Amino acid sequence: MPKRQPPGLRVVARPGTALLYLRGTVRGQRVYESAGTDDRALAEEARAAREAELYRAAVYKTPPRVTFSAAVVSYTESERRPASTLAFLNRILLHFGAVIACQDIDQAAMDRACRALCRPDAKPATKLRNVITPTRAILMHAARRGWCAPPVFEKSRSSPPRTDWLTPSEAEAMIGAATGRRGHLRPLLVFLFCTGARMGETLALRWDDVDLQNARAVLRDTKNGADRIVDLPARAVAELASVAHRDGAVFRNRAARCYRATAASATVPYGGQASRGWAGCLKAAGIGRHLTPHHARHSWASWHYAVHNDMLLLKRDGGWFSASQVERYAKLVPAGMAEDVRRFWGSGAVCEQKAGLERKIA
Repeated sequence: MPKRQPPGLRVVARPGTALLYLRGTVRGQRVYESAGTDDRALAEEARAAREAELYRAAVYKTPPRVTFSAAVVSYTESERRPASTLAFLNRILLHFGAVIACQDIDQAAMDRACRALCRPDAKPATKLRNVITPTRAILMHAARRGWCAPPVFEKSRSSPPRTDWLTPSEAEAMIGAATGRRGHLRPLLVFLFCTGARMGETLALRWDDVDLQNARAVLRDTKNGADRIVDLPARAVAELASVAHRDGAVFRNRAARCYRATAASATVPYGGQASRGWAGCLKAAGIGRHLTPHHARHSWASWHYAVHNDMLLLKRDGGWFSASQVERYAKLVPAGMAEDVRRFWGSGAVCEQKAGLERKIA
C-alpha cells in the first residue's frame, strides 16, 4: 500500500518549472498551489503562513480564501496552455507570492505589479500584454469557480497600434546579412518570412514535425494552444534542406545548442535569445527602424494578403481567432508588390495553385 502522507502542507517541486509548490491537506482542505518562489527557505515560510490561515478558517468556520497561486495551478491544469503564457504567469507569480488571495488583487495591486514587472518607459500595450491580460485571465478563471468577484481593472489609454512591416527587398537584405557569426540565423529568418510563424512557435519546431517532401510543418507550441499546419514555400524548403542536422530542434543558436524553452526560465521570454542576432542583421542590412522578430509575422501577413487577397485564408493560415485581427494587413502593401513577394518565396506557381484550390473548396 502507498505510504499515507501526514496531515499538513509540504513544499514540493514541479516538473517544468523552477517554482516550488505547496501540497497537502489541512483539516480536510486539499491544497496544491504555487509557493510563489524558487527559494526553499521562503517557500517554507509560505507553507507555514498558509497552514496557519487554513487552520484559522477551520476553527472559526470561515471559508478559506483561495490564493492567486492556487488559481494559477487550476488555470494551467484546466487545459493546455502555450509556453509563452506560462512564462508570463511565472513572472507574475514571483511578484505576487504565495499568500495573496484572488480577492485582494485590486487596481492598486495591479498598478504595483506593472511597475515591478515592466520598464519605467513601458507603453500601455506592453503592460496590458505582459501583466494585466494574464492576471485578468487567472482571476476570471477564479471568478467562474466562485473564488472571487470578476476583476475590474482600468482600461489603459494608448495610441492606435502602428503595424510596421518589411518589404521583400528589406527582408532579403536581412537574410543576406546573416553570414559569418550570424550564419545560424539564415534558416530562421527565411522560415519566419516564409511562414509567418511566431518566434516561440518557430524555436519550438522539431524535425519530427517537418515534412520537406510535402512542404509542410506542424507548429505545436502555438499561442492559442492548438496545433497549426503551415505550408512551406519553395524557398523555405530549400533553406531547411541545407540544415546539416536532422534531429531534435530545427533551429539552433550560434553554439549549435537548442534555444531554451519558456518553462526553463521564469524571466526570459521564449525567443528573446534570438533578438540580439535579429538586431545585428537589421543593422547590417541598413534598416534603421525599430523592428522586432514579430515584425516578420506582420510582413508575412501583409505579403500574404497582397498575393491572395483573401482575408479568411489569411486568418486560417496565420492562426488568428477572428477576421478583425487581420483586417489591418489589408491595405499595408502597395499595389504591384505581389510579384516581388512571389519571387521572395520562390513559389509563384504554388501561390496560384493554392489560391485556386481554396476557391474550388469554397
